[in-house]
Amino acid sequence: METLDFLFDEADDAIVMVNRNNECLRSNPKAVKTLGIFPGSMMDKVLQNGQEAGWTTFISQVNPGRRVTSRFGLENPAGTAFKDIEVIGTVFRHSNDVILRFKLGDQSDGDRGGAQAYHSIFRHEVNCYLVFGKDGTIRDVNDRIRHFYDLNPDDLIGHQHTELLKIGLSDEDIALVKQGLKKNGQAELKHRFVTGEGEERFYHIFIYYERHGEFFFASVRDDTEKVLLKRQMEHNGSLSAIGQLAASIAHELKNAMTSVRGFTELLKLSAEGDSVRYVHVIDSEMDRMESLMAEFLTLSKPTDQEDEVFDLYKCLGDVVTVMEPQASMRKVAIFMDNQVGEAALVKGKKHRIKQAFINLIKNALEASGEGTTLIVSLEHYDDDHVVVAFSDEGSGMTDLQIKQVFLPFFTTKREGTGLGLPFVLETAESMGGHLFVKSELGKGTRIELLLPVHERPKVQTGADGAAVLTP
Repeated sequence: METLDFLFDEADDAIVMVNRNNECLRSNPKAVKTLGIFPGSMMDKVLQNGQEAGWTTFISQVNPGRRVTSRFGLENPAGTAFKDIEVIGTVFRHSNDVILRFKLGDQSDGDRGGAQAYHSIFRHEVNCYLVFGKDGTIRDVNDRIRHFYDLNPDDLIGHQHTELLKIGLSDEDIALVKQGLKKNGQAELKHRFVTGEGEERFYHIFIYYERHGEFFFASVRDDTEKVLLKRQMEHNGSLSAIGQLAASIAHELKNAMTSVRGFTELLKLSAEGDSVRYVHVIDSEMDRMESLMAEFLTLSKPTDQEDEVFDLYKCLGDVVTVMEPQASMRKVAIFMDNQVGEAALVKGKKHRIKQAFINLIKNALEASGEGTTLIVSLEHYDDDHVVVAFSDEGSGMTDLQIKQVFLPFFTTKREGTGLGLPFVLETAESMGGHLFVKSELGKGTRIELLLPVHERPKVQTGADGAAVLTP
């Protein structure tokens, strides 16, 4: 009852709390002075004749979470009659008693501090609110606790605060809160919560002590989006710095390879016997290193390029060439398979699709064990689409992981960022395609990148028999 002390005292309207038998349990000064309703008096004594049945129906309709409004005629013991009063009923969840607000006149500005205002804000706020007694008993909880912690308010009200250990608060957290409340009358903590489906959320909890009402009030705010955005900004900053450093190193290596290439050409002039074969091997490996450096420098350039039409299979082959050294280190074989049998032209940003391919191959290699094979294939889907598939023999994923795999920051790797697949999905959708994941735990994963084929020019014959290209 202490929770509503300040509301009863400050409300401009007549506020009354009654039990289900219509006995007044509490009334504010306005209700006592105007309506003559005191604690212990019966509501049916102030109803005008013929109002009893309607009142009984009204009270029965006032249930938790529901606001009921009706109009009645009242007459106080002094004989003053009120013919048509608006009455608003809500439930005080802690005791299931009914709080009644009587609007006795023009109260357009009288909502301030009323019981109904309290209940409306408390019930419908986006944050999660909890009220505790001085003894640690949970007195009231709004329905947002279902969204925040998947808990039922009715399972908490009347129980001790230790019930909240279920949401992941530790004894140390509660001890810090008690220490802050004792010292400053308020406390706050940041709380990481993992849902039953494995979703990670970040909450900011504020608790303070209301001295007038002698209760504790807690507000839980969802900071998940803010935390994840901060992580992404920090990660993007790191990637930018690493990219600039890597590009600088690549330039230096390219300069060094130019010098080695020059001396190799000189050696070709004087090489004899086995030396000729050795020089050719060096020359071949230099070609491969230069190709890798050129590809790396291309990837380090800004991404604000225009869409272009390019051969998807050649683009895929360039990326596989870049990733083969990493595959060799992990003792994983990469096998390329072109089932289309011809050039597959697509339109988009070649730089982005290469980054997407690198992400997919990198993920597959990290999930694969030694001695396994990664198959990278270009497959026909229909006349307008092709599929680039990445099939590994790795550890696979659970159904829950498959559902969450495109969520930003979701990752199953200790050092992962959880931004790779969301980037690939965004790239595919920007080209008019989509991304699909098929996986079986313990057997491997197949990721399919569906992309539209760029419309090829059609060849028609003109009147003179010459070929004419039409879009």
